[in-house]
Amino acid sequence: MVKSISIWVGMLLVAGVLLLSGGAHATEDAYVSLQASLENFAQSHNGVISVSFTDLNTNKHIGIQDDIKFNPASVIKVPVMVEVFRQVLDGRISLQDKLLMRRTDVIGGSGFLYTQKVGRTYTILYLTEIMITHSDNTATKMLIDHLGARNINKTMRELGLKDTVIGSSNLLRAEGLNYSSPRDMNMLLTQIYHGNILSRDRCQEMMSIMTRQHHKWGIPKYLPGSLRIANKTGTLNYVKNDSGIVFFEGRPYVLSVFTTKKDPNAFGLMWVPQVSRIVYEWCVASAPNNI
Repeated sequence: MVKSISIWVGMLLVAGVLLLSGGAHATEDAYVSLQASLENFAQSHNGVISVSFTDLNTNKHIGIQDDIKFNPASVIKVPVMVEVFRQVLDGRISLQDKLLMRRTDVIGGSGFLYTQKVGRTYTILYLTEIMITHSDNTATKMLIDHLGARNINKTMRELGLKDTVIGSSNLLRAEGLNYSSPRDMNMLLTQIYHGNILSRDRCQEMMSIMTRQHHKWGIPKYLPGSLRIANKTGTLNYVKNDSGIVFFEGRPYVLSVFTTKKDPNAFGLMWVPQVSRIVYEWCVASAPNNI
């Protein structure tokens, strides 16, 4: 209860500073206030909470230890999706190409493809969609093996991502092999939002797939259901992560929240949406009709 009260007090303080500092065109003081609230939240919990925030209007960035390398879990599926569309653009593959599901591809934990009969074929487009919307691990393995992990890693380096590496296509056995950071994921989603990679149409297509996300325990949990959000969650026993684009009217933003704790429990299932709510309330407080 005490922590819950402190969160809301922090958000009220953010709102007060915003109202005094210029509202919709947030001043440096307003960003400092948001950063202080996020730092306070991160420091008041027994675990690692890493936050990356980017205001898509101003490109103002706030990072709370956001260069820490995590096992990104299923958030790594966003770079895989980017590589799919890169290879399509290069003419190396087609979205209508079909891949055969082999027994060695079958991975449980998330999704539903692992329940289907081995030997069936699926289009790359279908595999890409369920990899994101249903976080399907089997679809992910099929795509990574077909695209090539080295190609994905090379593309991420070319896009400026320094902490993102895929070392295993089996996401349930990727500890110490797969890495990313909230800062990297924010950089990637910011480029997608602005249409700065591949082509604007492909970026729009990727965001459209992400808006059909079925897993809403993270960034969207405490936000209005009418708010358009393109996100990708990632969860293992000891990590709970989410990265997404929030299409807040007047101030769209990118938010990535990665969390970890040694004792496996539901910690991040609450921490991630609480951080998301702090940022959203900051945006609400600076909306023109609240000035």
